[in-house]
Amino acid sequence: MHIYTEKYLTQFEVRLPLPIWQIRFDEKTGWLGVETRDADTLQNAFYVIDSQNGSFVLDDYKTKEGWWSGLEDIYNGCLYLHRSNNQQFGQHAGILALDADTGNMLWEQPLYSFYGLAQEYILAEEPDQDATNLVRLDYRTGTIIPGFIPLTETRISLNEFQARRQQVSKVPSHYQENNIFFPELQLFLQEVTRTKAVLAIDYLETDQYFVIGYYQTQPDLKYTYRLAVFDLNGKLLLQEKLKSNVTGIGLDNFFILNNTLIFNKYKDTLVGYGL
Repeated sequence: MHIYTEKYLTQFEVRLPLPIWQIRFDEKTGWLGVETRDADTLQNAFYVIDSQNGSFVLDDYKTKEGWWSGLEDIYNGCLYLHRSNNQQFGQHAGILALDADTGNMLWEQPLYSFYGLAQEYILAEEPDQDATNLVRLDYRTGTIIPGFIPLTETRISLNEFQARRQQVSKVPSHYQENNIFFPELQLFLQEVTRTKAVLAIDYLETDQYFVIGYYQTQPDLKYTYRLAVFDLNGKLLLQEKLKSNVTGIGLDNFFILNNTLIFNKYKDTLVGYGL
């Protein structure tokens, strides 16, 4: 790890027992919903972590379904999981809502699959139906809200909710080698860091700095993924190696929530920097 200024300090570094599979964030509480998963042992577990200090709000929660359950989202202090995978229809099945602070079950809807979060409700679908036949569920109770939902209204609700989330969060743009922006970013990295980026580059810009994630070729032809933070003049402020021995392109490598840069390091460690 290389830190080039004292302004950028580690807020937390949390190592988990299993590899981190996915992360979702709750913009209302500042909490992170984390799913860990190990394909070798078929184990998984769920955590809720405070993004400001790395403390555990919910630690090592496991469902009775084990491997077949998974994280859907976290919002307003509720953690939403799916109970199982419906292999016949290729969908997650069942919705389980937990109090993210205690792990207590708030409600369950075994007959519906999680589709997405909207402004005032959860959108859900029956496993054997398509996305034009959605129902609305109350966030806190899981009860069905009566009324037909036109497809245009569904899209508007989903987009409005995501736009509101992005007011306190930022995720990077992803540019693969065939994208027109890739060569420009590649040249910048080569001039500043003396390394050649390959495969893809992740880019995120704020009003004070920009963050770049990039791949480097290893001698064994596998890849290393690195993260670098620059000020708007192009000065390198911070650099981290997040992964090594990578064999393909990944997404969701880092994001910003409430001015904290958060990333997954070495697959099992969640790190937050105050920026």
